[in-house]
Amino acid sequence: MKYPIVCFEGPSSVGKTTLCQVLSDNYQVVPEVNLLFERPKNESHYWYHEKQVERFAKCQQAPRTSILDGDIFQPIWYNWVCKYPTNFLPKNRTHQFYKTKVLEKKLAFPDLYLVFQADEKELRARKKNDKTRKRRNFEKHLAIIQPLQAYYRFLQNETDINLHFIQYNDLESTKSKVLAYLNSIKIQQLDHLANFLAVENWINKNELL
Repeated sequence: MKYPIVCFEGPSSVGKTTLCQVLSDNYQVVPEVNLLFERPKNESHYWYHEKQVERFAKCQQAPRTSILDGDIFQPIWYNWVCKYPTNFLPKNRTHQFYKTKVLEKKLAFPDLYLVFQADEKELRARKKNDKTRKRRNFEKHLAIIQPLQAYYRFLQNETDINLHFIQYNDLESTKSKVLAYLNSIKIQQLDHLANFLAVENWINKNELL
């Protein structure tokens, strides 16, 4: 039996991981790559991408509904919002990797995206109060919030992917909103290749200057 796959996304410090921890007794939580895997000293160019495939496999094998703490398609939009730094895998190779894995059914879009939002002042306060993580790239991640939201607005409005934005106020009220979605979730019958090609086309038309 297959179970639904949910993805939590949103800006750094918004509270994704905290919420995952709260829900972990009833849902199979799959942490982000850098928390789930130890980086090798001589990692391959595709290491981070391959680990996203492994995260998806963990969801497919889960005996209950799973929650991804962070998007398995992150290299697609993160490379775009960062304007393809030279130390990143080039866009054409990243896109080809994902396209191949979608065709092989080793990657697919989650059945539900929940994208959390909070204003910058609140994000800064949450970062300051969180002593468990250093978040060295916090300022950089604040700068990419708007294009990140544009990408997910595109998924919401121009694909058949199930996606909702949630204002992350306090933990308890946000948990209640999330549980309402989780309690009604169904496995999506999507054309994942068509959706990926739509994403690829949108990114090509919206290259950041």
